[in-house]
This record gives sequence, C-alpha cells and structure tokens, in this order.
Amino acid sequence: MKTLRNTICAYAVVLLGSLGFTTASNAGSSDFAGIFVAVHGEVNGIQLDGTHRGGTSNDEITQGRTGAFVPVMGWEGGFNFPLGDVFFITMGAKGGPGGKTPIAEGDDYENVADFSVEISSYKEYYIQPSISVFDNSAIHIKLGRQYADLEAIGDITGQPNNLNGRTYAIGTTTMGSNGLFIRSEAGATTFEEISMVGVGGSSNATVNAQPIAAYGGISIGYKF
Repeated sequence: MKTLRNTICAYAVVLLGSLGFTTASNAGSSDFAGIFVAVHGEVNGIQLDGTHRGGTSNDEITQGRTGAFVPVMGWEGGFNFPLGDVFFITMGAKGGPGGKTPIAEGDDYENVADFSVEISSYKEYYIQPSISVFDNSAIHIKLGRQYADLEAIGDITGQPNNLNGRTYAIGTTTMGSNGLFIRSEAGATTFEEISMVGVGGSSNATVNAQPIAAYGGISIGYKF
C-alpha cells in the first residue's frame, strides 16, 4: 500500500506540474468557484494483515490476512476557492450512515473463538488542490482524513478502536453549464492499527491488524 500511495502522489505531482504549462487558454478557475453539494458512491477494497496472540501457556502467535469489498454511498459538500486564473482549492467533507459491512472474520476450529468485525458510519474531511484544464474540466489531487466505526461481534469480549486513516487520491471534475457536475477519482487510504482483546473470552487473547484500502468513486452534484 505504501508503494501505491507513493505512486499516486508522484503521478499527481508530475501531472499537475505539466498541466501548469499546458492549460488551455479558455480554462478558468472561476467556473468552479462556489459552494457545492453532491451524492457519491465508491467501492473500497480493504485488506487487513494481522496477528492473533492466543491466551495459552506458550503464548502462541498466529498470523493471517483477510479482506473485503465495501460499497459506500453518501453525501458530500464543500467550497471551491479560486487561487488564480486556473488554480483553485477545495475544502470538503463527505460521509453517510451506511449499513454494517463485515471486513474481517476469525474462524476457530473448535468454534469457541469465532468473531467478525463490521464497519459503518464513515466520514472524511479533505483538501483538494485543482487545475482547470478547460472551461468545464479540472484535475485534482486530494489529501484527506477518514474515520469509520468498527464493531466486533461473536466470541469476543472487547471492541476494536475505530478506523482513523489518511487518504491520497487523484481525479477529474467535469462541470455542466447548468451547475451540475460529475467527479471521478481513485485513491488509497492507510489506516492506523486496530486491536482487540478477549477473543474466545480470554483476557490474554489479542488480535492486532493493519487495515489498508484502495478505492474508486464517482460524485454527482450541483455547484451554487
């Protein structure tokens, strides 16, 4: 995931730098200026690399990997600030209640330590530098902070800490003459480690996991 994140950032820097010298004469940041609202949908591919330390006398450690595809739909809103003829920056937020979706499972052979982890109620705050390349199109890079609630169910007495991660993305926005716009982007999110205790009812049994995610999404909205 670190390689993917670095690739996104490097590609975005090169792309924005080159377009700074090749933008069309009819491009304009004023076409994007103002408040906007939108609905969005995206698909996240989440992977967790983790360890399970059993509550046994020899303190045995088991390593594993799991993952899931998590579809997300919700709201989005923000403001586009012009910073020149073609440059502008977006400050925004997005989120949504969403349903609970399993992202990890622990399956014990003796069925005394089976559990699953579900994700719900995510939100994201972001800053998005952009360049208008035509009078109705722009490209952007995005740096964001993402949060989501986690809940463990099954043979476990503790709960995981909630997700907290950094998002890196690149994308495009196309603006219509009537204020409607469509935005597409792809990116990656690196999350802080999550941990749980009480697997199988043992206070010494712990699970630690490092979640990472890659996603693609589309927003459809209106700029006032």
